[in-house]
Amino acid sequence: MIVCRNCGVLIDEGLARCPLCRAPAQGEAVEGEGTPPPTQRPRPLSRRRLWEIVSLFAGTGMAVVLVADFAYSMTVTWARYPLVSILFLWAVASLLLFLRRRRFLLLLAGTGALAAFLLALDLLMPGAPWAPTLALPLTVLAGASAGLISAIAKAWTARFFAMLAVMLGSAGLLVLGLEAAINLHFTGSLRLSWSLVVAGCIVPLVGLLLYVQYRLKATRDDIGKIFHM
Repeated sequence: MIVCRNCGVLIDEGLARCPLCRAPAQGEAVEGEGTPPPTQRPRPLSRRRLWEIVSLFAGTGMAVVLVADFAYSMTVTWARYPLVSILFLWAVASLLLFLRRRRFLLLLAGTGALAAFLLALDLLMPGAPWAPTLALPLTVLAGASAGLISAIAKAWTARFFAMLAVMLGSAGLLVLGLEAAINLHFTGSLRLSWSLVVAGCIVPLVGLLLYVQYRLKATRDDIGKIFHM
């Protein structure tokens, strides 16, 4: 049923005019037996609300782990590792919520969070320290490689072969840094062996991809000149 705009009387379906004022049956629909209520989509949760939910879950998990460890041994022993892990996951989730549209800042903050997580694990674990000489250099190297690839991918969206060449070149540098960090940690020297072989195999591929990209650009330029003559 609808309401007459002229006098406000309810008009049954099928009537062309209002039974009271004889005005044309053009009014507003009224929710009743024959009119289904309008459906409203639920509003998506805001980032702040999602962050509050994530923080609540993280805090609850940390409290449960801490209470379980303390109730079993009256001290905090094994709970330190899951507590640090939960804090790291909470930090990563927070960064994804608030920095998802800022890729460079997200990558930088994520690398810092991972480095802090590895350093905390190193401080908790007995034995010789391994984070300053092994984990942190590899984390920084991987973050720098990912940042370089992300920046070039954003700038060269239409240069597929050039992007592929940069990715291979970054992988070669990453392999060199990986072997250097491992040898420095375990032997105290920066001697390189197998990574040089890998990098030597990558260099010709990088050159070939850059040449293919150059030839494609030259071909497009020649075709453009022909059509503009």
